Amino acid sequence: MKEKLTNARGLSLIEVTIMLLVLMLLTGVLAPSIWDFIKDAQWVKVKEDCEAIGLSVARLTRDVGPCLKFDGTGRCTKVNRVDILYSDGPDVTPADVSGDATESFTSSNIASSLNWYNDNDRGDSMEHQFVTNYPEYPTPADLGTYTAVGPQWGLGWRGAYLSPPIGPDPWGHKYLVNSVFLSVAIDASCGGCEGDRNGGWSRDTFCISAGPNGSYQTPFGGNWRHGVTRKGDDFIYVISGDTR
Repeated sequence: MKEKLTNARGLSLIEVTIMLLVLMLLTGVLAPSIWDFIKDAQWVKVKEDCEAIGLSVARLTRDVGPCLKFDGTGRCTKVNRVDILYSDGPDVTPADVSGDATESFTSSNIASSLNWYNDNDRGDSMEHQFVTNYPEYPTPADLGTYTAVGPQWGLGWRGAYLSPPIGPDPWGHKYLVNSVFLSVAIDASCGGCEGDRNGGWSRDTFCISAGPNGSYQTPFGGNWRHGVTRKGDDFIYVISGDTR
């Protein structure tokens, strides 16, 4: 014989209303703290990502030489030099660049005027350079074949330098590096045409995130002193340069 549950009952409308009011109150109190935590976490990730990218650039150039190339077995000419490195993410367009960054960097010693949206024309992916060696840089095992274009004996591409996938930043945009300033092309003019002070580019190479607003606002070539001044809500991590 089944026992009857004589005292069982549901929640009343008043009780449900009170519970909802308590939940709404707690949400209103905690929401700002949660949002601040999320924003802080995003900036921490950007900092860590750009530091990892900067370290990978340093390790790669130590192994294959200062010039990043589209054809790793070729020479460091203006057309073979990788002027922009980019992570995963949507293509950068002129509409994604604003403020001081809208002015392109121009020099007789680059293949074309440069801006952050030239990543398809003068850029190569970080995955190609850091992970897959798609440029086919010589490795330590085959440097004897390419002694004229490789770094010193015993070095060569030793990646992977980062684990894929690489990027995008927490707001869904590409990390970019103005890698043109890592090296002087062999067909470049001498002297001040490169803006040099010590036999090469004096401008800073840096990793940039467009920040929460998704707009790149820091000029590609840095400021008038050849350094870099962060603009807007961009995040900047200087990798190399005389002004560091």
